[in-house]
Amino acid sequence: MEITIICIGLLYFFSHYLTILYQKTRIPDVLILIFVGILIGPVFHLASIDSLGMLGQVLTSVALIIILFEGGLNMELSSIGGSMRTASKLTVSFFFITAIIVGVLLHYMLHYSWLLSFITGFILGGTSSAVVLPMVRLLRMSDKPSTVLVLESALTDVLCIVFAISFLGSYSTGVVEMGKIAGSLISSLVLASALGVGAAYVWLRLMNWIKTFPNTQFTTFAFMFVVYGMAEYFGFSGAITALAFGIVLGNYSKIHLPEKIKSKLPDGIITELERKLYSEIVFLLKIYFFVYLGMAIPFESSYFFIIAAALVGAIYLARLVSTRFLVRDTDITWEDKSVMSAMVPKGLAAAVLAGLPLQYGIPEGSEIQIIVYNVVFVSILTTSVLIPLIRTRFISRFYRVFFRPIPKLEKIAMIGKNNDATSGTESVVNQNDEV
Repeated sequence: MEITIICIGLLYFFSHYLTILYQKTRIPDVLILIFVGILIGPVFHLASIDSLGMLGQVLTSVALIIILFEGGLNMELSSIGGSMRTASKLTVSFFFITAIIVGVLLHYMLHYSWLLSFITGFILGGTSSAVVLPMVRLLRMSDKPSTVLVLESALTDVLCIVFAISFLGSYSTGVVEMGKIAGSLISSLVLASALGVGAAYVWLRLMNWIKTFPNTQFTTFAFMFVVYGMAEYFGFSGAITALAFGIVLGNYSKIHLPEKIKSKLPDGIITELERKLYSEIVFLLKIYFFVYLGMAIPFESSYFFIIAAALVGAIYLARLVSTRFLVRDTDITWEDKSVMSAMVPKGLAAAVLAGLPLQYGIPEGSEIQIIVYNVVFVSILTTSVLIPLIRTRFISRFYRVFFRPIPKLEKIAMIGKNNDATSGTESVVNQNDEV
């Protein structure tokens, strides 16, 4: 026990060293923390996720909630509005591209049925908020591309959960109900966002009273846990709720509200001291989340590891091409587009959903779980290696040429923007005429 406590303390100092190491070598701390977990678990068997029991699952959920909340807290409303179109287009398109790639490869490589292959594709269709948000912060990307990546990581969690669970039900019944899937998706997104916004407003109204109590710096976290739990209980997306909650609290002073309502809200709800405290908590939870993730990765079969590597290779190649043609924003530089093309790590959502096929009694369930866990590891490894390589002279030349503007496409994009601006102007003129 004493050795374990010492290791926990040393790991904290080690992580601060990794942050300094990243600034010098561009090697992400996420990658090294996962390798530490692999050494602790699968290699030397010093500890296992089974010995942690429910503590490990609670830790990963708490880490995800706080990372999303803190990410939303630091997002600007203007950046969200300018990024939503690109984020939604990239999110939906690449989610289905990933599902198709994984489905086709698993069908022909392992001879799974088409439905089971696509279910695995849906499980692996998203990106990990717990990986994306810390890396985006370390890379110090521009507001728009970083917001696109954050929104994508949150939205794909919803897509993964809804499509994977819905098609698993279809696998059992033999009937695919697209109307039910669409309804679940819309309710999960819309109602989760509404719950997050409503909860933020309630919390703003309560803050003047809450601040009269001593030791209230963690009360916002406590309230957020309650709201997240309510969202999950009612079948909504807790991730979207936490993100919306953070966005409103971080931007409420910029939101246009009636004077009667605004006069009842506190000034400076999130102080600079609290922001630093939240950032420190995110740093702390990130350490143990990625170590835990490394401990959970199985290395039972080299064959399944090769399958996972082939899937990741195909996904990243498709991501590169998709980013080229889906992200045509002229205000996003080729450097940021390069990072966006490499930012496809899988994470918590995939790891949690990986166990569902086995729970549904599907014979290939244990194989799918092993493949998904290996894909999570290889994808994080690939992202962590690609990001520093993009900054090297030789590789950067390729990305600079690859993301060079295509005149015809850029002209179409500019025409679309001009049309949007014109239609917005016309609507204002029409409203003035009516008045």
